[in-house]
Amino acid sequence: MDNIAIQRADELPPDARRAVEQVLGRALEHDEEVSIMALPPHQAPTGEARKALARQLEDRINKTAERVRDVSTEEQESAIDEAVNHVRSQHK
Repeated sequence: MDNIAIQRADELPPDARRAVEQVLGRALEHDEEVSIMALPPHQAPTGEARKALARQLEDRINKTAERVRDVSTEEQESAIDEAVNHVRSQHK
């Protein structure tokens, strides 16, 4: 069972898109990507720790996005595919 889902906003089913928009409190742009992560209760941070981790994650995502802003989507996807294939070949 997967614990993480990443999907473009324009690929979300309408009811899922409405739910995400309701949680965020704003409309999604069609080309935004939506990430959802489910953690068991004993692994999920709470309170201020959750807020701090969310800020750290957002900062990291923004830094990564800045580093690849001039790289085409095709090149990004190719690099991800290459990395996934490499990792999978190491675990056989």
